[in-house]
Amino acid sequence: MAVAIPVVAGCQASVGTGGFDYAQLEQAITDELNANYKELDRQVSGVDCPRQQQTPEAGDTFVCKADLDGNPVRVQVTIAEGEAEGEGKADFKTMDKVFDLQRTAADLEGQISAQVGFPVTVTCGDGLKIVEIAQSFECEAADPQGDTRTVRVTVGPVGGEDSWEIVEQ
Repeated sequence: MAVAIPVVAGCQASVGTGGFDYAQLEQAITDELNANYKELDRQVSGVDCPRQQQTPEAGDTFVCKADLDGNPVRVQVTIAEGEAEGEGKADFKTMDKVFDLQRTAADLEGQISAQVGFPVTVTCGDGLKIVEIAQSFECEAADPQGDTRTVRVTVGPVGGEDSWEIVEQ
């Protein structure tokens, strides 16, 4: 089943680098992530991109790391051709999605309860969880009698839906 957990955030955007300015790139990534993480009431405290020995060229890729409450969020940067001579362009997208575990549990409770026809309580933990795209994490669902089942949430692509399934034990 698809899950529409609104607290999952990712980004994909572009920034003109004007000859390649790491500080401008890091600020553009920070701004984009903060816009995406606004719903989480969280802000990125900084972005760190590895400095290359030589000026990056079209096709080069590298990974920057954003700090979100002490959690690293990886951002893949790809250098593209500039529109004018001497002007570079960098495209970036997150390699991870961010989950607010309490909100995720609440959303899953509603979806699972609707599917099984009785109320369940879902526990995923506290705080944020940073999960690589295409990977999974687990929560626990309990029925009114206290019987529990594992719920596996699989992270979809940036801009795409995530999914969940009840794992038979």
